[in-house]
Amino acid sequence: MDTKQTRKDIGFPNKKEWREEPAHFTKDNLFIAGHHVMDRWETDYMKRLSHIATQNGGHVLELGFGMGISADLIQKNTDVKTHTIIECHPEVAQKCKNKYGKEIKDGKIILIEEFWENIVDNLEEEFYDGILFDTYPLTEEQVHKNHFWFFKDAYRLLKKGGVLTYYSDEEQNYSEEHLKKLHEAGFNHIGQHICKIYPPENMYWNEKTMIAPEIIK
Repeated sequence: MDTKQTRKDIGFPNKKEWREEPAHFTKDNLFIAGHHVMDRWETDYMKRLSHIATQNGGHVLELGFGMGISADLIQKNTDVKTHTIIECHPEVAQKCKNKYGKEIKDGKIILIEEFWENIVDNLEEEFYDGILFDTYPLTEEQVHKNHFWFFKDAYRLLKKGGVLTYYSDEEQNYSEEHLKKLHEAGFNHIGQHICKIYPPENMYWNEKTMIAPEIIK
């Protein structure tokens, strides 16, 4: 399946339209505006990303709540002091509030209901011990590489020694463009784990592996 062409055929709503479209949840997937945003097969991959993002404990920033798979895993790490979640879609954010009302009330989870681009400048610099980025691309240009636009902010927000990870859209190796974007943001310690994954046929990811990045400031 050509994911880029498929998403182009569906069409990319603007941010206002995206927030107004209903979120359709099943036990196995999430659809918004006809886009297949997330699926249960990602669980093993999310386990690796969550492990990377929480390896330092402390303050963790997660961009994109989705089905809450990685959020659940982050919450299981008792070394995490605060868990800030940025989620732009109101119904998806409501799922987070329904599940983690107590944690939000207690201040362990800080939920920000906004597009990350709109609020990232308000976040405290060099505050986070780990960051997990997994938002949905809303333009054709961003398909398979929407994380590129976040790298410079990630570098600014991470403490020295802090770690960035994300849904990489890379099968076994970083592309030259990918590496260039990381270096331009200031990152030099660029690690990776090759994760075996088992998506169903005709999914938005059709390969049997994906890189789990481990990018350290």
